[in-house]
Amino acid sequence: MEAVILAAGLGTRMRSSLAKVLHPVAGRPLIDYSLALCRELGVEQPVVVLNPHQAEVAAHVEGRCEVVWQREQRGTGHALQQVPAERLGGKRVITLYGDMPLISAEWVREVIAAQEGAAAALIAIDHGPPSYGRIIRNADGTLDTIVEAKDLTPDQQSIHETNMGVYCFDGDRLVEALPRLSDDNVAREFYLTEIFRWLRPVRVIKKEAHHGETIGVNTRRELADAERWMQRALQGRLMDAGVTFVAPDTCFVEAGVEIGQDSVIEPFTILRGATSIGAGCRIGPHVDVADSAIGDNCAVQHSWLRGCTVGAGSDCGPFSKLRPGTEVGERVHVGSFAELVRTRVGPESAVPHFAYLGDAVIGARVNIAAGTITANYDGEKKNPTVIEDDVFVGVDTMLRAPVRLGRGSRTGAGSVVTKDVPPGATAVGVPARVIKRSQSEGGSSK
Repeated sequence: MEAVILAAGLGTRMRSSLAKVLHPVAGRPLIDYSLALCRELGVEQPVVVLNPHQAEVAAHVEGRCEVVWQREQRGTGHALQQVPAERLGGKRVITLYGDMPLISAEWVREVIAAQEGAAAALIAIDHGPPSYGRIIRNADGTLDTIVEAKDLTPDQQSIHETNMGVYCFDGDRLVEALPRLSDDNVAREFYLTEIFRWLRPVRVIKKEAHHGETIGVNTRRELADAERWMQRALQGRLMDAGVTFVAPDTCFVEAGVEIGQDSVIEPFTILRGATSIGAGCRIGPHVDVADSAIGDNCAVQHSWLRGCTVGAGSDCGPFSKLRPGTEVGERVHVGSFAELVRTRVGPESAVPHFAYLGDAVIGARVNIAAGTITANYDGEKKNPTVIEDDVFVGVDTMLRAPVRLGRGSRTGAGSVVTKDVPPGATAVGVPARVIKRSQSEGGSSK
């Protein structure tokens, strides 16, 4: 079996410097959905037809397909004519468009099954988009021809059966018929639909579209329509798997996001990229998460997370910012107006509010009081701060990195720590001085 994705259209109606098939739906470029569909159908290296102005598309799909160039924009039939005959002959050939992200593999498999023993098979939709071509049938119900929307006569415009543009061909018959296409039409293009004049029999699969399957993206409005339908589909699958969306229409979920059973997604939540959320979580309202892993039984509200991990049983927010490289351990509390970047926080620690921790390693059972800052940048490089287990950091402590607070140590309110604090010791002042050492060190109070 062979698959050809027609994606050489200029996309002028998008009014965009970005190629149409690179515009995203649910976080993925349109062309990626067609490529994924081909893989699902068992075609690992489909043919993608592009135009010479789409170098960025070719770079995006490199290694996942064979690119064929349509150097003149002369219609869909002309695009398919650019595919070498040896890629088509002796095979069953599926043709798809690169701007239809919602077509299901189930539908295409029906077309493939219907083509068995026939010259071709296609999908027809009742009351499809008016811009689609119309199915013209013979008196016995068989396919006569397909007329493109711009070539319809007044009588034909009343026909409601439309052509979806998904075909499966007998490759040998296709190769024979392709040279017979002409541009004798209003647009002076070589229509692929004209090929059905020379193919018999052609089987027509009648479908009713209920979930946006027929949307082809040619305008920004159609892009928005595709996004709405895709969100319904993605969130619907998650709800079927045991996830609650309190207000689905206010949320955005990218393709590939994983959410565990019995998690609740509150309104105005955005989940992007390679994000996974465990079971029993409550995420939102007003949460924006990308490329992050959140463990079981976590709570995140009014917060922004990027490229981080949050351990089981932890909570975050409101108004927290977890930047890339941050690892929050289990049963950790990250409270309001806390910002963490490239920081690892050990289990059962707390960063309750108004803190900045950058390039820090925080141990277990540490309390970071309000106003704490790790001054990690010296003007040339980022420096680390290490806070060992069971440390209590006092209010408004500034830690000038590189610096280490030993296990069980403490800092007083308003301290500026510029030197390491030994385990069990207490440091206060500006700059901070050790005023008490642990007996285990043999030290004494000063």
